[in-house]
Amino acid sequence: MKTKSLTIISAVVIGLFALGTTVYAQGTDTRISHPVMDGTAITKADAEKKYPPKSGTYPPGTRDAHDPSGVVSSPYPPHEKYDCSKVAHGGLVVDVKVNKVFVRP
Repeated sequence: MKTKSLTIISAVVIGLFALGTTVYAQGTDTRISHPVMDGTAITKADAEKKYPPKSGTYPPGTRDAHDPSGVVSSPYPPHEKYDCSKVAHGGLVVDVKVNKVFVRP
């Protein structure tokens, strides 16, 4: 009886371990996703004063077709996602994680 129980428990543990590592490797684990943050608009004058561009212009954010409308990824690592639905197209958005500005596409 003890060996049967041990065999069943071992099989279940190994199965859960294999399933868990497979889900984690595919990137579908909810623990590794980041929530979408609200995009903070900034005027061009304030942006140039507080966050001057290094190359003369601010880089554009990127839009993923699989994300909801208005969600834009920052061009700066770690590429946080911002909800820019209240920011006009071409408007400037502050990436609060790295304190840099990008353009909403």
